[in-house]
Amino acid sequence: MELLWCDDLNVPLLDREVGARKCGSISIARITRPGDVRPAFPADIEITRKAVINEFNDEDLAKNLIPNNEVVLLNKIPGYADQADEVIVRGRIVGHRFYDIKKRMWRFRPLYEGVSEILALKRGYWAIINLNNLPERYDVHRDLVLEGSLPNTKYVHVAVATRDGRYHGVAKVMRNDRLRVIKSWRAKDRLPSPKPSSLEDFIELNRDYLERKARRAVDFLTKVFNEYRKPVVVSYSGGKDSLVVLDLTAQTGVKFYIVFNDTGLEPYETYENVKEVSRRYGAELIVASAGDSYWRAIREFGPPARDFRWCCKVIKLGPITNTLLNRFPLGYISVVGQRAYESFQRARIPRVSVSRWVTKDIVVAPIQDWTALEVWGYVLMKGLPYNKAYEYGFDRLGCVICPANELAELDAVSERYPSIYKRLEEIIREFSESQKLPREFVDYGLWRWRRELPGDIARYVKVKFRVQYPVDIKDDNETTTVSVDRSISRGTFLEFLKMLGKIEQGDGAFVVKGKLGDAEVRLGSNNEVIIASSNKSLRVEIAGLVARSAICGECNLCINWCPTKALKRVGPGPAFIVDESRCIGCMLCSRACPSAQYLVFRRFDSIS
Repeated sequence: MELLWCDDLNVPLLDREVGARKCGSISIARITRPGDVRPAFPADIEITRKAVINEFNDEDLAKNLIPNNEVVLLNKIPGYADQADEVIVRGRIVGHRFYDIKKRMWRFRPLYEGVSEILALKRGYWAIINLNNLPERYDVHRDLVLEGSLPNTKYVHVAVATRDGRYHGVAKVMRNDRLRVIKSWRAKDRLPSPKPSSLEDFIELNRDYLERKARRAVDFLTKVFNEYRKPVVVSYSGGKDSLVVLDLTAQTGVKFYIVFNDTGLEPYETYENVKEVSRRYGAELIVASAGDSYWRAIREFGPPARDFRWCCKVIKLGPITNTLLNRFPLGYISVVGQRAYESFQRARIPRVSVSRWVTKDIVVAPIQDWTALEVWGYVLMKGLPYNKAYEYGFDRLGCVICPANELAELDAVSERYPSIYKRLEEIIREFSESQKLPREFVDYGLWRWRRELPGDIARYVKVKFRVQYPVDIKDDNETTTVSVDRSISRGTFLEFLKMLGKIEQGDGAFVVKGKLGDAEVRLGSNNEVIIASSNKSLRVEIAGLVARSAICGECNLCINWCPTKALKRVGPGPAFIVDESRCIGCMLCSRACPSAQYLVFRRFDSIS
């Protein structure tokens, strides 16, 4: 992917036509996809300089590679065990900063112009090698090093060059003082000469482009609002993206509401920012509060994970649905800051869609095609009140203990928001001890995965473990046994069975007869339910009802998703009744329920 850079002003360029008029020299950097580059704040500069110092023990080199009076960009990249970014200086990639999960610190791998700079300055760790080329994965013995400065520590990065200087690369110190070439390329020039620049310079260069892009987004919103003619709600998280869509919505002149989902796990700075933003725009603020739902639900489900994200339903979708359906029972338009560059999943979502989870919600994404750099350019151009948490090294905001966070982010959270982090850590330690899991489960944040560790992590942390779910499922061709590690509400379970058909009581069992077929359901001892049926779909549905009858996060999504209002809560936890005269057996309530979805449905195929 290409990144344009105006060499005259030493700032990124968003539009080539503008650059042709205002820049005498334009350079192009080939950056890693998706290329969602962002400006580095002072805290990011400090973190990146420390990464260089950690790697090369050279403060002067850090200042040279990472200037503090120029625009520096960061680009989040894959391929490392934890958080990593391409570092772009003067329109050139100088290296990667990455978080070492074992050493618990930021490190730096020099690349391209960064390597050229190290070799020219002869600073940090470098070596001239008596070879004509630098084959990747090749081990260089010390007798081939003509000159250089090498570390005594293994796995540290070294900038390397061939004896004629035609090829550059980066190597890593291995056993027996060998240098393993991990990447090589045709030598590049040094970085251009230093030239002070600022984000203000970036904005002035790209102002026309940013204003045109904003006008197109405002016109798009106006068209959608006129087409659907429903109340307009801007979902404001306290993040930069939702701040931009809030400002764009205000420019349409339509009356709108601001909804803030208070998960109870937000950065402290977010609460002040939400107040400031609502005052600025004079819009009514609607707070969808999760209260202490997370801390109650984590005792029910266990720690959330990237493949076990019950938390999103309990503390996000549940409160938002409850709050907005009560306020706007006929539906509403939800303006969101979703962007395609954030993830492959979001890239597939259209600009206008119907929410999968929040009923009667038309979702509009006016900045779907914007990059983070364009978002920040707009925020700074308009002087919008952005969340100050960004200035502490966080590049995304939301739940500070989200399982999607990298370890680098969680370590930063432990320092800045210690009360939230320590509370989570205590619960995870209790959970780990109860299941006799290895210490790495806590120390390296392995609780963030339920099934299998990703390859990058598994290469660094070589442990095997299995987390026990609160619901255990055993399935063969015609019988499914569901065991729960706590009491099953018998009354609620029998109520739930009404959704699947007529219930008849047999010899120590219940027989369900409905459109999915027949099933015999036997309630055994020790919170065990045995389901016998030739219809696998029916067994799966009943297994989901077992989970729902024992484990409840009280998100009320099941109630809100019921199209006929046949389901009613009659107490805390899993206490429900079903109105048979209204129930149509659609089972949408189970599709919405995190207990059924995460404890049964998503696991069933791998279990059976």
